Amino acid sequence: MTTTAHPTAVGADAPEALESRFAACVAAGDLDAVVGLYAADAVVSLPRGREAAGPAAIREALAAAMAAGVLGGDGAAVSSRAVISGDLAMTTSTTADGTVRTQVARRTADGRWVWVRDGSRLREVEACIPAPSDTLAVA
Repeated sequence: MTTTAHPTAVGADAPEALESRFAACVAAGDLDAVVGLYAADAVVSLPRGREAAGPAAIREALAAAMAAGVLGGDGAAVSSRAVISGDLAMTTSTTADGTVRTQVARRTADGRWVWVRDGSRLREVEACIPAPSDTLAVA
């Protein structure tokens, strides 16, 4: 897995292109580029009703999924489309096995598209659940 101090580009030129950029970045092992497809205020659904909110939590979840090898291969999208309404879009991708994933994307000020809500990509990936803390809060 590679990381870069400054990803070459953030987001995609069109919302329907986010999925192919995601696949290319995962295939290249470029975690920074994968995280760059999400807005700073994005939220990603995780298993058991948990969520990763913001770049640090999303990076941690995606790094775990990449390390577990669950973001490529058979889970790669074979089709992707978007329904655009102003600066928001609903993106939908379908994998070879028929799994459908949906996300919400937003157009940035510079015209690029980033995901703000990813409700299905990591929802079944147990490797993304953060380890429990060893410390207990004392009131």
